[in-house]
Amino acid sequence: MSLVYVYAIAPGGSAEPKDVRGIEDGPVRAIRDGELVAFVSDVPESEFGETPLNAHLADMEWLTPRAVRHQEVNAALAAVCDPLVPLSFGTVFRDEAGVTRMLRERHGELGPRFAALRGKAEWILVLRRDRETALAGLERSDDALRVLRDQIGAATPGRAYLATRRLDDTKRHALRAADADAVAAATDAFEQAGARLFREPLIEDAGGDMLARFSVLADRGDGSRLAGVAAAFDAQWGARGYRAELSGPWPAYRFSTVDAS
Repeated sequence: MSLVYVYAIAPGGSAEPKDVRGIEDGPVRAIRDGELVAFVSDVPESEFGETPLNAHLADMEWLTPRAVRHQEVNAALAAVCDPLVPLSFGTVFRDEAGVTRMLRERHGELGPRFAALRGKAEWILVLRRDRETALAGLERSDDALRVLRDQIGAATPGRAYLATRRLDDTKRHALRAADADAVAAATDAFEQAGARLFREPLIEDAGGDMLARFSVLADRGDGSRLAGVAAAFDAQWGARGYRAELSGPWPAYRFSTVDAS
């Protein structure tokens, strides 16, 4: 038995893509209801029923190729549909009637959503920080750190220990302040370029060099301008240990779910 997998929703007059294959290689087709259209394909219940799907979500070998195909389908849809509201992976209905009910229930919500996403695409902005480079830069530029470093060199062992503790605390505070300044500078630069940013939560104490991650909504043709903003950030902040990575454009996954205002 098959279920109906939904990739995205668009205004009812949107064009239907040609020869797009979905998950499990099923053809992508349109289900239309009034002013809305959902793009779907059939998937086997044995894989996408609630119980097997929940189990598969923890299996990266199973999940990865299907998540990639989900994104590929939405990329193909975004090329011919504007606006497009992409749905999250694993949106499955028992039958076409369930999809039609969903379209009717979401009709009032989707008007403002379409208005916010028309002509837009989404990028991912990641800010990274090299801790050693950032600390070295702070020690060169921060007067308090230089004074403490000099005190340690001239102190007796007992006083040197206390001064080292103060130095470590001062470093942490200075690094935290520098991180906040870098994030604020990147945010301001992209917003000045006309982009809308949504800061994604990071796993606390996850390690690595990722300082912040943003979803960025901008005009579909703004890729070169956004890349220039990222390059300008790197030119200003790179010597201090900070850099920006920009990827996209993608269909507006995040901004299909956050407050449209």
